[in-house]
Amino acid sequence: MDNPTSALLESPDFAKFLFNGLNTAIFLIDRDFRVRMVNDAYRALFTQEEAKALGELCGNALGCAFAVDQGTPCGTTTECANCALRNSALASVAAIDDEPKTSYISRTFYIAGKPILKHLRVITKSILRDGDPITIIALDDITELEEQKERIRDLANRDPLTNIFNRRYFFEVGEAIFQNATRGNISIAVAMFDIDHFKRVNDARGHVAGDAVLRAVSDTLAKNLRKADVLARFGGEEFCLLMHCHEPEDAYTVIDKLRLLIEQQPIVYEGSPIAVTISAGLTAKLDASLEAMIAHADEMLYKAKEGGRNRTEEYTG
Repeated sequence: MDNPTSALLESPDFAKFLFNGLNTAIFLIDRDFRVRMVNDAYRALFTQEEAKALGELCGNALGCAFAVDQGTPCGTTTECANCALRNSALASVAAIDDEPKTSYISRTFYIAGKPILKHLRVITKSILRDGDPITIIALDDITELEEQKERIRDLANRDPLTNIFNRRYFFEVGEAIFQNATRGNISIAVAMFDIDHFKRVNDARGHVAGDAVLRAVSDTLAKNLRKADVLARFGGEEFCLLMHCHEPEDAYTVIDKLRLLIEQQPIVYEGSPIAVTISAGLTAKLDASLEAMIAHADEMLYKAKEGGRNRTEEYTG
């Protein structure tokens, strides 16, 4: 009596179900990385007809941005050497008898003519067919999962009230920037800000008004900085900024401009304005550590507040 499992595995209907009945995008490539077969999920994921993919080099068929943007064949761009999909396929061919290989790629693909960032799990397995290797490549679209994870990571890095970065993230990212500065690659400055007489706002208008002031100040600061700069709420009404400078002497101009912007933009709460100013302390002198630079900036902030507030003081060493 035939083994029913063996009969099932040899059934064309079963093979067709595995190939086209699942949500995993599957395509087959030959030893030259040319596409020989695709399934329904592949066509749906890349919105592409089979006839357009067949015979094309892998990356060109997928719409890989490396190939499309540079107008070159898959495998010839400088980025191709580090392509996880290509390297996984090569490894599978080199070890046909091994288990399937799993890797992950995050890359822009041109889908229906539009560049779209996709996060994909890649599983490769090579087999011999008439003595030549054929590599089966299965792609699971995990973009939504990765985007959800990124949103969770972003929430963990931000202050819930102001939506700017928190103290923990500041030190995590700031240390890498500081180390880059110590190697002479960039110039940096550190500034500390404090909202003047913030307690008066809470006492006179209530804590909800105080929260509105914190959000408005942080929003003004963030909107007038570059993406490379790192602004964080350190606690209460205190903020810290790690900024990139073209020249160290530029830092004072930037920080004092931020102070003036806060002074010139009264915050309206429940129909009435709240006049707000900030004091700032700054250092553009590279020190032994990021903590040391923050300490000097904090020292200058104290000096600004002692000197009458609504002013910027810079550490000169």
